[in-house]
Amino acid sequence: MKTAATAPPRVLAVAGVTLTLLTLAAHAGAAPLAAGGVNFLTGTTSAADPRLAGGVQDDPLVPFEILGNFGEVLLSGNLQDRVVESNDTGTLIFAPRLRDLVGAPFAPDMEVRALFISGYGNVLTDVEYRTDGLGDVGPSAALRSFDNNSLQFAFDPLDLIAPEESYFMSVLTDATEFAPIGTARIVAQNVISGQFFETTLTGINVPVPEPGTLGLLGAAAGAALAVCRRRS
Repeated sequence: MKTAATAPPRVLAVAGVTLTLLTLAAHAGAAPLAAGGVNFLTGTTSAADPRLAGGVQDDPLVPFEILGNFGEVLLSGNLQDRVVESNDTGTLIFAPRLRDLVGAPFAPDMEVRALFISGYGNVLTDVEYRTDGLGDVGPSAALRSFDNNSLQFAFDPLDLIAPEESYFMSVLTDATEFAPIGTARIVAQNVISGQFFETTLTGINVPVPEPGTLGLLGAAAGAALAVCRRRS
């Protein structure tokens, strides 16, 4: 785990996107999210979108701490890094959520503003969050980087503050294999000063490219890293 302070807000705000996009993004289930795209999220259930129901393939907890300017812990918790195989499509759903959040005593609250996950490559993604599972708060929007590799889940101000927890986000993909070769970045903001802080986590579950592109993983994957296949 690597921590860093005073992170800039970057693309946390999506208010400049037109109402036309907001209308187009209204949907009952997970919707496609293309490179450079933005989806406004309202939440869904497995009843509304049966593709999101399936069997859990992996479900580790990745602990994190966000540190202040003097090394003090401002916010801690766990990233639940769930992977599900869709009963409907047979492909993988990546379903992270932030849980077990604890703020610093006698200090201003820290509000989580964004969760970034990198390692999606050119995998197709349909994105929403689930309201029929554990959690209290869902992100207001999902964004995908122009190079396709990173997803961002943006939370509105004052929505995700300890001890609140996020719902499971659901990223339905066309992938059938995964490995813990991605990275996650959690960005939080001091509600009084407005200063941003962040932490970066490694070993996050992400889709594995098709066999023809596995060589592109290079040394980052490591020779000893085994691909996690769907359970038979």
